Amino acid sequence: MVCRKIFIAWSRLSSRTIRYARFLGLKVYFIRDPPPYLRAFFYTLAILLRRRNDIVFVQLAPGPLLMLAAIMKFMRRFFLVADMHSFFLWPSSAKGIIINKPFGFFLRYCDLILVHADIVKHMMPANLRRKTVVALDPPIELNSEGRMPEEEGSLTIVFPASFAEDEPIENIIMAVKTLSSRGYNIKLIVTGRYERRPELLKYSDNKHIIFTGFLPRGKYYEVLRNCDLIAALTKAKHSLMAVALEALSLGKPLILSDQPVFKPIFGENFMYTDNTVDDLIEKISYIYENREILDTLRRGVKKAKLRYVSRFKATVKALSKILRWICEKRSARR
Repeated sequence: MVCRKIFIAWSRLSSRTIRYARFLGLKVYFIRDPPPYLRAFFYTLAILLRRRNDIVFVQLAPGPLLMLAAIMKFMRRFFLVADMHSFFLWPSSAKGIIINKPFGFFLRYCDLILVHADIVKHMMPANLRRKTVVALDPPIELNSEGRMPEEEGSLTIVFPASFAEDEPIENIIMAVKTLSSRGYNIKLIVTGRYERRPELLKYSDNKHIIFTGFLPRGKYYEVLRNCDLIAALTKAKHSLMAVALEALSLGKPLILSDQPVFKPIFGENFMYTDNTVDDLIEKISYIYENREILDTLRRGVKKAKLRYVSRFKATVKALSKILRWICEKRSARR
């Protein structure tokens, strides 16, 4: 008999969900619905009641989706997998606390929990860690062609920002402004929806500090290809920023926050910062004055990409084997 495997997501559909669904042969149900998720709740209820499902993945957040799936698991007897973003258990905003924190209890009813990094698994409660698997975010497939770094005497840095509170945007702005006042020819391009933190626009001068706003995908990747250095900065120790994977794909030099989520991917000998203004000044000025470090960083990124892709393929192979075993086991019972 056919093994029915589905992936349910509410509110927003992540590229991780889309790609894992493709790799693992899952049918995706995406219900775009803002809080309080009433339409999504009843639509999902119909999906789970109407047809027999053998394996159900849920994209977390939000928490009410997990609660509904956990309850329905006992009625419909499916294998429940939670693909959990780290901010589900450790939210960074009041909204995240409200729609996620109360529902963490239901993780105990999942058969399998997927997280995106080793540090997240280590942070999980012991009773959940035993059934948690590190499933790396799928590598981003991009063409790495673009211009080489500019001539000596200039440096273009891109900081792709979500404008969340965990991103030290103001610190890197102050670092670049300080260096510019000392005669360094540095341009910082901050992409993303700046309207989430409009107070930062006061720093824009369209010469050294540039806010692009939200960019279409093609234009965004063009900006990344044509820069000298990409900044992946966060105060959160469990947040693997998408831009880090984009830099891997493009083979671009990176400056990273000194957070444990990055170390298993990029290794110890990389350009890390503690996110303070003084340390960013020190690291950026060093790169500016020693441009050969960009080639060293580029080679490090390429090696990291090979390790990452190899581990990701092993993860997909292991998950596929688990799902195949579950399907065979359920078919034998019928």
